[in-house]
Amino acid sequence: MTTIKWSRKQEKIIHTYMDIYKILLKEDDLSPNNEIINRVLSELVSMVSKPVDPQMAEEILNHDEIRSIRGTMLDKLTIAETLMEDHYAKLFIGRVNSLDDFRSFIYWDNYKELIKTEVNELKKVKKDIQSFAFVGTGPLPLSPLLLQRELDAKMTCLDIDEQAHSLGRRIVQELDNEGTSDYILNDGALHDYAEFDLVWIASLVPNKEEILERIFQTNPDATVAIRSVDGIHQLLYEPVDATKFRKVACEEVGRTIADSFIINSTIYYTFKP
Repeated sequence: MTTIKWSRKQEKIIHTYMDIYKILLKEDDLSPNNEIINRVLSELVSMVSKPVDPQMAEEILNHDEIRSIRGTMLDKLTIAETLMEDHYAKLFIGRVNSLDDFRSFIYWDNYKELIKTEVNELKKVKKDIQSFAFVGTGPLPLSPLLLQRELDAKMTCLDIDEQAHSLGRRIVQELDNEGTSDYILNDGALHDYAEFDLVWIASLVPNKEEILERIFQTNPDATVAIRSVDGIHQLLYEPVDATKFRKVACEEVGRTIADSFIINSTIYYTFKP
């Protein structure tokens, strides 16, 4: 058995992650109304955003205690992220006339940079996009709205959650001056994707393989973008490799690289005949 000599940086990341885990377990309210949650999540994102070389990240992710708590931690972070989006959606409804009215959102600059990076890579993979679907839009539809602005394409948002759909749809309707947007309450694994050149799947969507299978059944020519994570960012989200899915044969045709400002790596897939 190999004994790893932990660097001070690794020890700090491990201890901080475990401390924040304990706080998330103890706190009943994981929303932005809880100042403790705001503080520790800001600390966690800041820590994970700092560059860590791949080997060091792998050693941290394989640490026994990190492995034992990571699954529950990701569940708690999903709840916190959903509550944060819910909180901000309620603040913005009725107060936005254009996309730039979202500037006060805490992660606005990160979203803008993420979409810019994703679109730059997308253009290498697929040039002409007339319409796209965004699966797992949530209550705060910033990603699809920014994508729509960049791509100048017809947008359809999807979410299975009634509360997310209700809030997100109101925001989409408020900004839909051209009549080119829709927000549908549906499971992405049941939708018909025949009309879309591009289907985007959000990182928190759990049934990605079933959705990919449905896209293949209804539109095998579509390009699919899935938000994933690499390296140390796996402390925040579950990574995805659709080429390993059994129900559908995908080929990776491009990907974006995360940095200190962008947590997600977005992978582009096409279907194998």
